[in-house]
Amino acid sequence: MPTDLPSSLADEWQLLGTRSGKTSVLVASITAETTLYEPLDEPATAAIGAGDLPVRSLFAVDLSISPALSTIGIAPDAALSKAAPKAKSQFVDTVADDGLTVEETRDILEFEGPNGAAGKWYVLDASYAVDPDRTPDSVDRIAAEANVAVWPTAESYGVAGGVLPLESVADRADGSVGGPGSGLGLDLDVNPERDRETIAALVQTIDLGSADAAETDGVLEDDVPDEAAGADEPSDADA
Repeated sequence: MPTDLPSSLADEWQLLGTRSGKTSVLVASITAETTLYEPLDEPATAAIGAGDLPVRSLFAVDLSISPALSTIGIAPDAALSKAAPKAKSQFVDTVADDGLTVEETRDILEFEGPNGAAGKWYVLDASYAVDPDRTPDSVDRIAAEANVAVWPTAESYGVAGGVLPLESVADRADGSVGGPGSGLGLDLDVNPERDRETIAALVQTIDLGSADAAETDGVLEDDVPDEAAGADEPSDADA
């Protein structure tokens, strides 16, 4: 069933739909149900995409692992180095049909998950396909960024994040189309810092594996990724 949004975001975001997929890590089979959310105040912008995913979106993933890691003697935190890249790659595969293409992994950051566990935060450079029937002939994609946070819980992993625009169609078309009041939805409100803070708020408060999680204060302010964060971290080439 879809994962509920935290109450702090529920007034500004709504359920868009779910995607399901399967993968494996070590000897375990993982079923992932990805719940997608869209902003309530941007219904027109969803229509510019070539797929169903809005360029500004949030997601949370409910993982079902079989057999349970504890029954095969594997601790989720000990297997994070293998599970986190798998979770990131599965997200990339899940949204590929929705018009989002991940170009490369820009940064891999360490962060404190909502249960206090050390996790991995992937910042992905991406491009977003726009609908050719609604945009100028010279514009078929705009730059975007995807964030995927993965952290271990007592029995599984939490996975959440979001996608944000780095430019609008109007930017690519030199301002000759769209614009405020045009009704075309081409002049996106591009605000990466704000959108990253929203994604961090989701990761901090999403209820994934909370029954097994230790009580903590959530993601620390210094753990919120921004454009400069993790500049010295190694890149993950297998985006």
